[in-house]
Amino acid sequence: MSTRTESEPNHGRRFVLAPNIAPDWRQTMLIFAGISTVCLGIGVVCAWFGLWPILPFAGIEVTALGWALYKSARRSLDREVIHVVDNAVVVEKGCGRVEERFEMDRTWTDVQLRRRSRRWDETQLLLRSRDRSLVIGAFLDADERRSLERALRACIGPMARWGDARPVTATESNVPERSWTPGLTANVGEKSG
Repeated sequence: MSTRTESEPNHGRRFVLAPNIAPDWRQTMLIFAGISTVCLGIGVVCAWFGLWPILPFAGIEVTALGWALYKSARRSLDREVIHVVDNAVVVEKGCGRVEERFEMDRTWTDVQLRRRSRRWDETQLLLRSRDRSLVIGAFLDADERRSLERALRACIGPMARWGDARPVTATESNVPERSWTPGLTANVGEKSG
C-alpha cells in the first residue's frame, strides 16, 4: 500500500491511499507477451508432432493468465483520496477516476478502528458521521490502518481542531501532557459553598 499525505494551500490535509502493486501496464503487457509466447509456442510444437489436444489447453491457460494480469493491473489504479479542509471531510474513491464521492461534516465525523467479528485479527477503518458510516482503506494491512487512524484522528473528529487555526501535521500530538482522571475536578482543594 502506498500512502501519501500532503498539506493543501488552504490549511487542509490530503491523504492519498493506493495499493502497492509493482508492475505498471507496460510491464504487465511485456510479462503477458513473454509467457504467452512460450506457452503457445510449446502448444504449436506439440500440435505439429500430432499432440493437438494440448493446443486448446494452452489457449485456455493464456486466456486465464491474461484475465488475471488485467484484473491485477486494473486494481493498481484503485485510489482513495481523503481531503480534510475547513469544516468538511471529503472522501473520493475510484479506479483511475473518481467513481464515488462522500462528504461529511468535519466536527461530527469520528474515526474508528474496529475489529471484525468473523475475521482473525482483521480490522476495519471507518469514518462515521451522524447516521452514515464509510469504510476506508480496505486494501491496507493492520499496521497501515492503525497509522492512518492516528493521522486522521489528529485532524478529524469531534472538536479535534476547535479554535486551532494552524494546519495539523501527522506528527503533531493533540494529547495534553497530563491526562484527566474521571471524577476529579480542577478545584480539588477548594471548599464548596
